[in-house]
Amino acid sequence: MRIVHRIGRVIETLVVGGVTGTVALVSRALDATIGLVGRLSERLDARLAELARESRARRRQQGRRQIDPVTLK
Repeated sequence: MRIVHRIGRVIETLVVGGVTGTVALVSRALDATIGLVGRLSERLDARLAELARESRARRRQQGRRQIDPVTLK
């Protein structure tokens, strides 16, 4: 009976360790994904701000451009 109990404790320890390791791995993956999305968002914001500055400068130099209703250009 002791052997069965000891085997049960070993299995329990392995399962708890596996679940804990899986949760830690998923947590690290989520942290990495959030960090990546944050960096990409900052790059996108910077690029959009740059495009807005270019657009405002072009509008000051050339005035508002008329859009061709057929081609939308």
